[in-house]
Parts: sequence; structure tokens; C-alpha cells
Amino acid sequence: MANSVSMEDLLRSSLILAKKDDFDVFNALDIHDNGIPDKNLLKELKFGIGDGNLHYYFFNWRVPEIAPSKLGIVLV
Repeated sequence: MANSVSMEDLLRSSLILAKKDDFDVFNALDIHDNGIPDKNLLKELKFGIGDGNLHYYFFNWRVPEIAPSKLGIVLV
């Protein structure tokens, strides 16, 4: 069931799993309706405010050089 776990527990568990698997970055966006009702939750979980620039790395992809304005990404 989608509401069986609180957002705080879900995020906290995600952070623990990311740390366990040696992830070095964990981004959380507080834009649009991403399901975080309490905007202080990210601060309580020690998320820092970024500079607004996100960089995505795609491994094993070969594409020709392309202008950023010509590229779109859908994250799932």
C-alpha cells in the first residue's frame, strides 16, 4: 500500500541503503508535487541546499556532442 510507510521513514531507509551501497550523492528535489508535504523534512534529514545545477552521468552511452538546449531527460 502506498501510504503504509511515512515519507520520513521512506527517505531515511533510502539514505541508509544508498550509504550501504557506497553512493556518494543523493539528490532530493522539493519542486512540483513530489510527495514531501513537510518542506522541513529534508532539513531534518540533513539534506543540504544545492547550487541549482544538477549533472547527470549516463554510463555506457555514446552520443555525439549536443547542445544542452537540444537535450531532454525523463527521470523515472
